Amino acid sequence: MNHPDNIRLASSVIGSKYALQGGESLRSRENLIKDLLAQRRIPEKGWDQLSIELLMNELAVMDTNNFSGNIGVGEREGRVWCDMVSRRHFHLSHGIGRSGDIQSLQPKAAGSSLLAKLCNRLALHAIQISGI
Repeated sequence: MNHPDNIRLASSVIGSKYALQGGESLRSRENLIKDLLAQRRIPEKGWDQLSIELLMNELAVMDTNNFSGNIGVGEREGRVWCDMVSRRHFHLSHGIGRSGDIQSLQPKAAGSSLLAKLCNRLALHAIQISGI
């Protein structure tokens, strides 16, 4: 939504003042994600729920089973029958790792693989902070 074209189009619907205000909010949350990806450390200030959900949703749309218009029929495609379960797990159903190596990148699950790598880095940072 924070693409300049989208903000411009939104301006034609709700006026530029409100569209720009909304765009600033989107930019600030996207900057949190950018900082997390760049620093790969636990943020100094905790995130609010909407920021966490934005990150999780953006990661989910990177997995092939969530591609728009994609219908996965392979034996290892991520599928969830119940939409409530899918939402509860942020639509992340593909999994991580390959052939017994959980650290391997899953080519069909870029978002899930990125989440796994980030979690490993954040866990290591937590251990460093604790002095272990």
